[in-house]
Amino acid sequence: MKHFQASLKPLGAMVSWLCLLFSVGCSAEFFVDKGHIDVIRGVEFEIKAPYLYEKKAFNLRAENLSAWQLQQISDAMPTIAAFTNSVLANDTRPIAHAKRDSKVRSIRQLQHLDQKTFLAVKTLQNWQVTEGQIQFTTDYFYTGSNGQFVYFRDNYVFQKLQHQWVFKRHAQPQPEGLLQCEKPQLGWRQCAPKV
Repeated sequence: MKHFQASLKPLGAMVSWLCLLFSVGCSAEFFVDKGHIDVIRGVEFEIKAPYLYEKKAFNLRAENLSAWQLQQISDAMPTIAAFTNSVLANDTRPIAHAKRDSKVRSIRQLQHLDQKTFLAVKTLQNWQVTEGQIQFTTDYFYTGSNGQFVYFRDNYVFQKLQHQWVFKRHAQPQPEGLLQCEKPQLGWRQCAPKV
């Protein structure tokens, strides 16, 4: 009987581990970022896939925006995030290239980056919102040949046409270009165009 009880303890532990392993709390989905709803001045922003990282890069709290302006950005967020993802051009599938607007400047071409260089978005900021138009800048970054991050800023204007937000043009004829970034003792890294 003691032998039987002694073998039940390891068996019970194994069954417990299997139950835990296959439970919702320990499944692979538990470790996947499924996003969240962010609320800023009463306006909801759905920070969920697709384009989760692009949506997380929207810098809205530090800007002086009214609830109406935030609502316009919230409505345009899915379109702007998809657009930003296509500018990154990290996807080499032909369908991704076909979706890109020919009026949009290619950071890869401007910076002479090959397709193997991973380009990412850091921040979408400097929001200017008026009736039917949203203007902003986007800071991108990639790892340079010396192993340091290189930051690059470009500007965009979206317009509302037939109840949909679409890329209209670049706000300036040239991108703001390479940025010089410094991290103060306290606070976040600050980036400004190189002079």
